[in-house]
Amino acid sequence: LHPLLTDLLQSINAVPFIPADFKWKPTFRDWLIQLNQMKASDELDDGQARQLMFEVEQAYNEFKNMLDSSE
Repeated sequence: LHPLLTDLLQSINAVPFIPADFKWKPTFRDWLIQLNQMKASDELDDGQARQLMFEVEQAYNEFKNMLDSSE
């Protein structure tokens, strides 16, 4: 999960039309910090997993809307 979130954040940072203050950047940074503090044997609980999925979906929808409006 950690490598995927790292790649996601790097990709967000690489897209030139995404504003520097894109509201999901700090959210994904916070998740990376949380994952870094976990042991390899630790798992997200159901609530954390649902929250992460919700935030990824919200960020995706916002990104998709940005793509649609840039055309």
